[in-house]
Amino acid sequence: MKKKVALPLLAIVLLGVIASHISFKPADHSYLMVVDGIEIDVLGKMKNQWLSQTQNCDGVLELQPGQESFQSIQNTIQSYSPPQSQSAQIAGIWTWGAWALAEVEFDALLPAIVTLQTNKHEQRIVPRGIWSGLTKPWMAAPLIRTYLKMQVPEMPSKLLNCFSPRSKSFN
Repeated sequence: MKKKVALPLLAIVLLGVIASHISFKPADHSYLMVVDGIEIDVLGKMKNQWLSQTQNCDGVLELQPGQESFQSIQNTIQSYSPPQSQSAQIAGIWTWGAWALAEVEFDALLPAIVTLQTNKHEQRIVPRGIWSGLTKPWMAAPLIRTYLKMQVPEMPSKLLNCFSPRSKSFN
């Protein structure tokens, strides 16, 4: 077979094989890449990579379980909607100034990301700043960041961009 015919034929066959295994599907707020029936959030992965390379998280603190602020936030969440909220297990808390984001898992409720604000030394949950539910097939962090930014636009972007889910529910 002549090269003039072989190379274009090879390109057509390769494109056909790739097209038979990969497609794009519009879903909710974006698109998913489907590879042999498995949905992949490529845009979410790209957003995560970009933020991990460009975000400066200096000043954003991750609280530890023994700290007073950690206990205060956990108590606030546990008392928010009893009895289900009393089983709250904190997977992580990030703070920036008067703002905090807490990743929480419960016994009987779906996992949640809770936005809190300090007002006169008192932690207060921002009701419109709660993400609750599972995120599959979407990448958790970009989906949750986008939702919280729309719900609580006054929340500092630095805090939101430095938030990275840790629990098994979101990974």
